[in-house]
Amino acid sequence: MYVDHLPAGAAFDFIVVGAGSAGCVLANRLSENGRHQVLLVEAGGRDTHLNFRIPLMVANLLRDDRVTWPFMTEPQRHLKGQRMPWRRGKVLGGCSSINGNVFVRGDPAEYDAWRDAGCAGWGYADLLPYFKKLEDFPQGDPAVRGTGGPIHCTRLDEQSDPLSEAFVAAAGEAGFPRSPDYNDGRHYEGAFYLQYSTRRGLRNSSSVGYLKPAARRPNLTVLLGATATRVLLAGGRATGVELRLGDTLRQVQARREVVLSAGPLQSPKLLELSGIGNAAVLQDLGIPVAHHLPGVGENLRDHPNVRVTFRCAKPITINDVVRSPWLKLREGLRFALKREGLLTVCSVTAGINLRSRADARQPDLVMRLQQLSGANRYARTRAHGLDPFSGFAIGAMVMQPKSVGSVHAQSRDPLQQARMDPRYLSHEDDGRLFLEAMRLARRLAKMPSLQPLVLEETRPGAEVVGDDELLDHIRETVGTSWHMLGTCKMGVDPMAVVDPELRVRGVGALRVVDSSVFPTIPSTNTNIPTIATGEKAAAMLLAAAH
Repeated sequence: MYVDHLPAGAAFDFIVVGAGSAGCVLANRLSENGRHQVLLVEAGGRDTHLNFRIPLMVANLLRDDRVTWPFMTEPQRHLKGQRMPWRRGKVLGGCSSINGNVFVRGDPAEYDAWRDAGCAGWGYADLLPYFKKLEDFPQGDPAVRGTGGPIHCTRLDEQSDPLSEAFVAAAGEAGFPRSPDYNDGRHYEGAFYLQYSTRRGLRNSSSVGYLKPAARRPNLTVLLGATATRVLLAGGRATGVELRLGDTLRQVQARREVVLSAGPLQSPKLLELSGIGNAAVLQDLGIPVAHHLPGVGENLRDHPNVRVTFRCAKPITINDVVRSPWLKLREGLRFALKREGLLTVCSVTAGINLRSRADARQPDLVMRLQQLSGANRYARTRAHGLDPFSGFAIGAMVMQPKSVGSVHAQSRDPLQQARMDPRYLSHEDDGRLFLEAMRLARRLAKMPSLQPLVLEETRPGAEVVGDDELLDHIRETVGTSWHMLGTCKMGVDPMAVVDPELRVRGVGALRVVDSSVFPTIPSTNTNIPTIATGEKAAAMLLAAAH
């Protein structure tokens, strides 16, 4: 049941802080057998507005402070001192309610690297049962794909469009193989139409797939509008959490375990506010040290994104729909009658996972077709920089960036955002890969299938050709892919924050379950790996409880 207050002295078996991609999974699975009283704490509210369900309407959410955390990074030295806006979901479903809906399990080789580094149970074969459990993909190979799970997977090639068809064909002409299913564990590399976490054209967030079916259970309480301020500790164990409800503080007890699922930018801050972290950092903030854990807040990783934009020769892009009442009507009818068309996508529809060099251990670059063009990644409307003409972009991400940053609390005030410093492009190899990606985007645009749709390159422009000029453009325009993670790293080394059971090292009855535990970026997108982590963690918690 949904509530906005708790009685004095409230206690639960499990307290889960954060109703995001993993938190909703935990709420469902931990309450499923009816044996445990579960509290799910969310700082935001309900995800009932239609904007949350129609994928293209994410444009109305990304700058809405009511449903997102309006974070801002530290000035980025290697991006000419720019501060980067970072938005995270502040609503049931967390970022799965405001993300791009792209359904990607990830690179099996990266999960196997986790296992080989000491994270037993986290190889791709170990995670496959959880990937299958979460998904509903009836047309897939049943040996490796799941059916009947909470998150439906839609193949975009089932409703292909001219621009996506041209991009995928151009990838083949450029020498990239076609991937029949990049989520089957065998064909991650290659060109493909994307798969989406949608059901009949509607967003299938973790809130929709996991929380909504469980919300009426009498042993599950969902507390809305509550901000966790710290974990309560006694005798080296977590005993509950302190919450801010309006202007009051309330302490809630946990009989078994506390689980932080507040995300990679909030979970490490909560640990630090609770006295768990690097002793030097805590002492500078005047926070008593409960447990020295130097890795808290370190290892921040993200996928920086750069784009080459083009003016399109036909009015077939999202730009055209936004500026034309008639095209809006047409797309609205397509959506209402057939659940297809541009309203069912956020913007990206096709991609290529590739190796920049023949001797690369695994794919290290991602190219994506984005069916709109504008000033930056937040330009989803005319008012915020969407181009006033037909346009599309070919975006690129460095799969495993070597630039690594940190997240740390700035003060003892739990309402002040953490200091977030991704140190984008601080490692020169990332810039080198982006140069290769921009040249590849231009090569794709000249392939026979795509070239007829290209009138001109609009950013950075065909006249920008030298390495120094291109790198200067990259430093001015690089943006986030909203794939932050790694700040409560799992592992067995001295900088690990949690062990392979996701237990905070040195503190009893406390776990972290969200993308902050990932040692590296496992995938081109992080939502499905985070949901799978929620499934695996729920099994661990229930096994420990029983």
